[in-house]
Amino acid sequence: MEGPSRYLIGIDLGTTNSAVAFVDTRESANEADSSGIRIFEVAQLTSPGEVRAVPLLPSFLYFPIEDEVSSGTVSLPWEEHPSSIVGMMARDQGALVPGRQVSSAKSWLCQSAIDRTANILPRDAEPPEPMVSPVEASARYLMHLRNAWNHAMTAEGATNPQQLFENQEIVLTVPASFDEEARELTVEAAREAGLQNLTLLEEPLAAFYAWVAEHQNVLGEHLRNGELVLICDIGGGTSDFSLVLAHVEGRKVEFQRTAIGEHLLLGGENLDLALARRVEHKLTTKLSLRQRHSLRIICSAAKERLLSEENTDRLQINILGGGRAVVGQMLSSELCHDEVAELITSGFLPLTTPDEMPLRTRAAGLREIGLPYATDPAITKHLAAFLKQAATAMGAGENSRPHIDDRLQMARPDAVLFNGGFCIPTIARERITEAIANWFGAGGGWRPKILSNEVMSSAVAIGAAYYGRVRRGAGLRVKAGSASTYYIGMRSEHGIKAVCVLPSGTNEGTTLPLLDRKFSVLTNRPVSFHLYSSTIRHDAHGGIADLDPEEVHRHAPLVTLLRYGKKLQQMELAVRLSVSFTEVGTLELWCESVSSPHRWRPRFELRREATATDQTASTANRHDSSSISEQAQESAVRLIQRAFTGSGVGEGVPVDPASLVGELESVTGLKRESWPIATVRVFCDVLLEVADGRTLSPRHEVRWLNLFGFCLRPGFGDPQDSFRLIQARRIYQVGLAFPRELQSQVDWLVLWRRIGGGLNSVHQQELRNYLGDLGIGRKKPGTRLNSQLEHDGWRLLASLEHLSGATRAALGSELLRKLRREPTDSGWLWSLGRFGVRIPLYGSLSCLIPAETAADWITALLDLRELTHETASAVVQMGRRVEHRTRDISQDVVRSAIAGLKSAGVADDIFLRPLHEYIAPVRADVVRTFGEPLPKGMELESTANCLSSVAALTS
Repeated sequence: MEGPSRYLIGIDLGTTNSAVAFVDTRESANEADSSGIRIFEVAQLTSPGEVRAVPLLPSFLYFPIEDEVSSGTVSLPWEEHPSSIVGMMARDQGALVPGRQVSSAKSWLCQSAIDRTANILPRDAEPPEPMVSPVEASARYLMHLRNAWNHAMTAEGATNPQQLFENQEIVLTVPASFDEEARELTVEAAREAGLQNLTLLEEPLAAFYAWVAEHQNVLGEHLRNGELVLICDIGGGTSDFSLVLAHVEGRKVEFQRTAIGEHLLLGGENLDLALARRVEHKLTTKLSLRQRHSLRIICSAAKERLLSEENTDRLQINILGGGRAVVGQMLSSELCHDEVAELITSGFLPLTTPDEMPLRTRAAGLREIGLPYATDPAITKHLAAFLKQAATAMGAGENSRPHIDDRLQMARPDAVLFNGGFCIPTIARERITEAIANWFGAGGGWRPKILSNEVMSSAVAIGAAYYGRVRRGAGLRVKAGSASTYYIGMRSEHGIKAVCVLPSGTNEGTTLPLLDRKFSVLTNRPVSFHLYSSTIRHDAHGGIADLDPEEVHRHAPLVTLLRYGKKLQQMELAVRLSVSFTEVGTLELWCESVSSPHRWRPRFELRREATATDQTASTANRHDSSSISEQAQESAVRLIQRAFTGSGVGEGVPVDPASLVGELESVTGLKRESWPIATVRVFCDVLLEVADGRTLSPRHEVRWLNLFGFCLRPGFGDPQDSFRLIQARRIYQVGLAFPRELQSQVDWLVLWRRIGGGLNSVHQQELRNYLGDLGIGRKKPGTRLNSQLEHDGWRLLASLEHLSGATRAALGSELLRKLRREPTDSGWLWSLGRFGVRIPLYGSLSCLIPAETAADWITALLDLRELTHETASAVVQMGRRVEHRTRDISQDVVRSAIAGLKSAGVADDIFLRPLHEYIAPVRADVVRTFGEPLPKGMELESTANCLSSVAALTS
């Protein structure tokens, strides 16, 4: 649409309720309220067959059954036969059928432990019941708002396309604590709903903007210069805290956001769950999942009435029974005002000391609906923790000390603005105010000022609409920008070293290139950029920082394949980084070649996040890197030199190559599988220096080949590996020193299998031809191969992931013919599984065999006369679910595979689980696919698209 839109729309996409407010730029202020902002009443089904327009849209999605659709009871003015409905009826009807209702989609958007783009909601649904992703559920809420607006505009005769919802300037709110991934997913949901002209705004700031809009002519009467405002936004799903500093000089008023809290999954839903649990405890029967779901919604409605109706002291709670005679088996209890008040004040808002911090354990709190809620429900403790964190964050800024209580080491708010459904009841606001007064008042009767919005339930939408006007140059802007400082991690053996790419406070629409600093990246193989953020650190743009894990949040990896050059060789390329904080309010990282016009944008890999276990392992690996002393390493280097020079070097006598590994383990104090990557690469470099020593005897050659391949495995992972592979290729060109020796031939193949991941497609094709000349993977009449040589040749072939999908499919078909003769051969089974993998170890997805071919191979394996655990392992490799339309095999084949392998007794449900649901890959999957452990300390990002993308950046 050309030119500015007529309407400025603000959307509060809430966990429990959503709302829309708007400004008509052609309307004078006196036609609306004093701020010129209206609430849009959203048409929705309020009961079967009844559509009404009301101010709030409950954020619930319901999938009607066929009878409901055909009878017309769920028809909407803009859609006669909807596949899903949103709003009041979706909330109420879904309470009776939890397997067909989606709730809390917004809370799921920020859960890094799950694939947020996968169809996982409703959590209680089972195929073939309909399911959607958190992103799609959010998109459907937005689509309903869009359709309701467009229907209202059509009803008023305004059919001009410029009046349509999707053609307006829209401000969409998100929690201030939403991480970058959740913000991007929110934008993705908006795009799916057809909303393009979009800007994100933090919900606490939106609530503050609503207050500014309401008091814009008298701001100086409410706040004095230098006063600090705490925005306490506690909604249905999250608790969000922010601080805003006021600058008042005469009639000139400015505001600056100074701190935000961490993401806290704690709010009204937790109170509803606690109330439901209390009522269930009063009953004498155990409730079903459906009854618990219904009870939670009934308790939520009862809570609101008990806290808002002065003359209502108690309410009856009725739950449908579980049998056929559901009315006759009606379960009844009651909920009274004092119970609700006691749970709020004692459970969620206890009066605590300033030093009482929230409990943080690995076990999550209330998980009734699957979400990992905060372990400690005491919101006052979380608020105290935020004010202490804010003191640290603000301590670096100018003029911040007056706002910090040095005795408590906490930021001290002068005023509080409450927002969110949890804070609507007076008891909640008074209790939080009392807690703050107790912390800072020291018994002197001091209390913070209370700021209030007239309509708290719509305040966020109103503030978002006001911000739309601010973006047009009218109104008062809060200085905010990026709430966090962002960093890109660099490869480091010790701790977290990173470069600051975006300082906090950077305004939207800003691009910051790192012009004065160059980095090197690995090209033509999957790499990952580690993104970190901090709300309390203040590093300069371009600065290198050593990050404390306690002070930063590690985001999902930014993964890409940096394609470069016609031959697609793996190499180190000099690049510069630039980061944009877009007008929408999201982060964009760009990697730009220094020597060419190439530029790449890595994107979040949301299929897998680092778990606590992964992080612990990573820390342990970094510790292993320093567990071999420099003296021990030098002694080991001398042992290698003495083994392959034919004489002593410096001191000592030559080392027998057969005993070299044992002596290296002895001097390092570690078994070779535990040698860290830094150490094995040092050994690798020394082996290259003494490579001529392999010609001394067959025993020397066998030991050199075996140890060199072991120390360079898997051919990538260290910045210098591309140069090591160049030297390895020179050895390949020379060939074996003792080509007639069987063990030399075998270890030659093992070497190239181990480091093949670092070779480009041309070199891998060369290896394929070499093996074909031997009669491996290509028929050669009259050739009789040694069994060990043939098996290692096939393992090498299967490891060459840059071969085309067609070539790999043909090779796998040849292996199937061997398996029909030898169905239990573990070598053939491993190789077939590697040929048919759904997730490559390092290669491109374009080189995978088709899903149909993989399904045919699985069917052929199930028809073998004998099945083993290795058969099951190959089936899981080839049938693993990745939630991708062209890579997942048919569900019929999956069901047959599960049934066949279980009946044969070669696999259990846990082992077969990856066949029927997406399970994020872990390091054990890398080891299984590679065939042996990888070097200690080699940090990988295993994703649904690649098992071993490595950290991209080096200085």
